[in-house]
Amino acid sequence: MILVVVEGWLLALSRLAPAMTGGGWPALEGLWLVLALCLAGPGLRRWLAWPAACALGLATLLALLDDLSRLSLGRAFNPLLDASLVGPAYHLMVDNVGKFLAPLLLCAAGAAILALTWGGAHLLGRLPTATSRPRRGALVALLVLSLPVAASGHAATPLMTLVMRHWQQGVETRQAWAAFRQQLADGHARPAAALPGLAGRDVSLAFIESYGVSALFDPRYAPVIAPRLAAMQRRFDAAGLHVATSRLTSPVQGGQSWLAHGTVISGLWLTSQRHYDLLLTRDSPTLIDDFRLTGHRSVAIMPAITAPWPAGRRLGYDIRLAARDIPYRGPALNWVTMPDQYTWRFFADYRRSQSRPLFTELAMISSHAPWTPILPLLDDWDDLQEGRRFDRWATAGPAPEVLWQDAGDVRRHYIRAIDYALAAMAGFAERYLGEHQLLIVLGDHQPAPLITGDKASRDVPIHVISRDVALIARFEAAGFRPGLWPSDAPASRRQDALRGLLHRLFGARSRQGIAVGSDKGLSK
Repeated sequence: MILVVVEGWLLALSRLAPAMTGGGWPALEGLWLVLALCLAGPGLRRWLAWPAACALGLATLLALLDDLSRLSLGRAFNPLLDASLVGPAYHLMVDNVGKFLAPLLLCAAGAAILALTWGGAHLLGRLPTATSRPRRGALVALLVLSLPVAASGHAATPLMTLVMRHWQQGVETRQAWAAFRQQLADGHARPAAALPGLAGRDVSLAFIESYGVSALFDPRYAPVIAPRLAAMQRRFDAAGLHVATSRLTSPVQGGQSWLAHGTVISGLWLTSQRHYDLLLTRDSPTLIDDFRLTGHRSVAIMPAITAPWPAGRRLGYDIRLAARDIPYRGPALNWVTMPDQYTWRFFADYRRSQSRPLFTELAMISSHAPWTPILPLLDDWDDLQEGRRFDRWATAGPAPEVLWQDAGDVRRHYIRAIDYALAAMAGFAERYLGEHQLLIVLGDHQPAPLITGDKASRDVPIHVISRDVALIARFEAAGFRPGLWPSDAPASRRQDALRGLLHRLFGARSRQGIAVGSDKGLSK
């Protein structure tokens, strides 16, 4: 009975991390543990029971964290990288399931693991001792005979596999840190340089939260987004807007949007918080520096930021506008501090108040989880009343803790949120995009695997929009497709390539610069 319990425990661990164990085979470690403790004397066995049970409890916790990380971020848990995510993850959990249920769930999970550990130690300490020589010989023989079975791959060793995978992960993480640090120290980051082809023009870089290519190509979501993009194209054509589209690979999935933002503006591949921190401490050049040399004032509009943001100061933005700096008086909508329509309208007003060309980075957050409530797009953009017109939707839709009980409902709300975000972006472009402006809109990352599935790519769409056909023609010459729909082929560029692409198209070594007001396209 005790053998069955221990093996069942380890088999459960095997099922928690099937990608690591091969899943489904009996866990030989349970057999080895029981045999070893039966061969030990009673005193030694009681002494070893607690360390063994604690090791199993920690392994169970690590497997659970792996599962949660795969579900939310599309990768295994990494202790060296993910410590900084504990606070944000807890706050996101509170937003999704409520401030009362979140701590209860955490306490219940902790209590379950402690109960498993205590129960395992109790069971292991009460194993019978093999006192007779024949019994001891039989147990030793069984232990020896099980080794070839493990080597043949016909039985799982989940604890060993889990530990070895994470050990290797730690080695590779430290190597990646060292390589990235050396890259910065050697000055391999692209030096700051002006972009004369964009001199005198406003350039806006807008990230749409969780806008990945799955929204366009997944058959569950395409029926919603395809008509939206078609309607946007018609409206853009009528408004005299030109657009081209491609796709880029994001360094992250499901979260850590700031790594995608940092990757784009720096031209460096930032896959972890450590990379981001090194970027800040090394004062590496970014698009902010490039546009400052071009004559632009740099602005960051970040409605999701509700706490001090020292990273914005270190990155060198001239103006940093967080949630409290934006005159929004409407309701908070769960995690979303203000709807995208208001952020776009605020940006339009702010732009009109400035005399110098702007390089602006914007974060559009209406498509951030938990994707409830879903707002309609208001027709009267000129009368948003500092957001008070959104009061009626403060408690609309299901509460997050209700919505997230059904994965199908979550997916339906996700794509409706993306549909709203695209509609708001299009409304801004056709109403407020000026003659000499370039709007670059891209997704920060794909949503979590709960939305995309486990095998989805990390590609995101990128749209470039302008009233100047010559600007868009340069992107088309670089492989962008005319219109709002990207190729269904995997991305040929990552997000860190965008800075270099802008330099190739509009930098000092680019072909003939485009004069402000030019209406002639480039031949391919």
